[in-house]
Amino acid sequence: MKRGANLFFNCVTFAFMLLTIGAGVMALAIAGGAMEAPLFAPETTDVPPPTVAMLSSPTPGPSWTPSITPVPTNTATPTDTRTPTSTATPTATLTGTATLTPSITTTSSITPTFTLSPTNTLPPPTFTPTKTPTPTPSHTPTPTATPTGPTATPTSQYAFIMQPSSLILRENFANAAGCAWQGIAGQITTDRGEAVSGVQVRVVDDAGGALTTLSGTNTLYGPAGWEIVLGNQPIVAHYQVSLWADGLQVSPAVDIVFPGTCQQNLATVNFIQTRPL
Repeated sequence: MKRGANLFFNCVTFAFMLLTIGAGVMALAIAGGAMEAPLFAPETTDVPPPTVAMLSSPTPGPSWTPSITPVPTNTATPTDTRTPTSTATPTATLTGTATLTPSITTTSSITPTFTLSPTNTLPPPTFTPTKTPTPTPSHTPTPTATPTGPTATPTSQYAFIMQPSSLILRENFANAAGCAWQGIAGQITTDRGEAVSGVQVRVVDDAGGALTTLSGTNTLYGPAGWEIVLGNQPIVAHYQVSLWADGLQVSPAVDIVFPGTCQQNLATVNFIQTRPL
């Protein structure tokens, strides 16, 4: 309010100063004859201008000096009112966002869930094994001597029997026909592994048809090997194989069933002679 009053007072002073200057200029103009007085009076030719009465106007001369005073320059002081812009410092109140960090510490409340360790306070159970007495036999058995020598071959009414575990169904390896082939083969030996040749091998199908060959005619399966070709492709079929000599059957018949696949189109079976013919 004080600055506003000063500003108003300065403006009024400046206005009066201008009026005073104007009046002085007019007085000097009239005194020098550059201007007729009165300025706004109607023109009269017979009345001389009252130049003497206007001489009192130079008295405001001393009022010219106030123009030197830089009073209006003081009006620049209101620009200092911009200093309140420093009130922007309250923006520092944004530091209050740091109050969010205490909320993070609440996550530490999860740690109590690991208080399961007290369950380990129980000592592990101890176990003392009970020694079981081993009974001591009152009688020590006397070992029985096993006679050494060749294993006895089971007796049979036939002079030849099938060698145990010798019947095998496999893929044809004996010739280049591969899968386009089906047959039965094997060999005949004594119980000491000696080849027995010249014995007739007979293969009979379910229809009663028979195919025969002699042992020792195909050494691919051994010194007394033999082979009988049944067809040029694998088929499901059942056969019986037996040995004959002098028109008599000298071995039991062995049943062979083909599944009709290329992986099992060759059946091998071996016979062993258990006694002389």
